[in-house]
Amino acid sequence: MTYSTRVLKLNLLPPDKLYCDFNYWSSIFSHDMQIFWDKCHSIPLKKLPQEISDVIFPYLLLALSDYKILNKRKLEGIGLDNLLNLWFDRYSLNKNGYFQLIPPTKT
Repeated sequence: MTYSTRVLKLNLLPPDKLYCDFNYWSSIFSHDMQIFWDKCHSIPLKKLPQEISDVIFPYLLLALSDYKILNKRKLEGIGLDNLLNLWFDRYSLNKNGYFQLIPPTKT
């Protein structure tokens, strides 16, 4: 009996930048939010206080969702929850309105 198998190739390395389309979400992204984004520049997401993290979390989900849609062929079968679990602790905020990859630490 012969079986045909599909070769599955996944690249689960996080992108350097995750963008959130703030023009699209402008009704959510107010001037106050921009000030907040500036103050949290370069702070890793895992080091943000919980109340701040709760505010940022929807934007991260939007950015992940946009990234997943743009790369749907590569990320087929990978849910947003999995990407969030894999990548959450690897990003910090950037004052220009995106999540940036934290550079690896030297050991």
